[in-house]
Amino acid sequence: MSRLLFSLVAVLCLCTRWAVATLTSGEIANSLNELAQQGFAAKNLVLAINSTADPGPISDIYTQIDTMVAVVLTDVKFMTNTPIITDQAEEQDVYEGYSNFVQSLFELMDALSSSAAQLKSINQTTKTKIPSEIRILQSAVDIGDEMLIPRKAYFYNIIGLFPANSSYNAQANNQKAQVDMHCFQAVWAFDLSYGNSNQAIFQKRSDNSLHSRRMKRGSL
Repeated sequence: MSRLLFSLVAVLCLCTRWAVATLTSGEIANSLNELAQQGFAAKNLVLAINSTADPGPISDIYTQIDTMVAVVLTDVKFMTNTPIITDQAEEQDVYEGYSNFVQSLFELMDALSSSAAQLKSINQTTKTKIPSEIRILQSAVDIGDEMLIPRKAYFYNIIGLFPANSSYNAQANNQKAQVDMHCFQAVWAFDLSYGNSNQAIFQKRSDNSLHSRRMKRGSL
């Protein structure tokens, strides 16, 4: 077999593996919890830098975020054919992992927001670098773009594992909408021009969230 033909066969086998590969609900839950640990670790690092005013570990923030993005992009490739979860215990495990990861993102973004002034004062490159890192992470978990195969973000894939009539599906959708706002606020803290031009867009998304719609119905 020629080297070219062998290479073509190898690529075909790899593509076939990606097409049929799936993750079990247990693997997904474990990955979500590991991502949450990385998110909380990044938050603690941000707060430590804010407290000590030591710019040395700033590059470690980028490493933590890049690691989360890499894990997310890898998981998305192997979730394409994962079936909807029908076992309630498995559904709960995945949702708890999802909520844990979402909470870590909330806290990381809030830490970046509250530490923005300090970070910019000790390292001016953070004014552009951190918003860039946030947008990349947000694209991977919540928006979706050309980095993803298929072009659906991580949270869409996770939420799609819950039955449409499941309470976990509705709750997870609501939490996803809140991640948008936390990311927006963190970017805004570093780049006010971004905040001024996008505030209306994010406010509209927030108003359309499940929680917001329920509150409006309740006030009628």
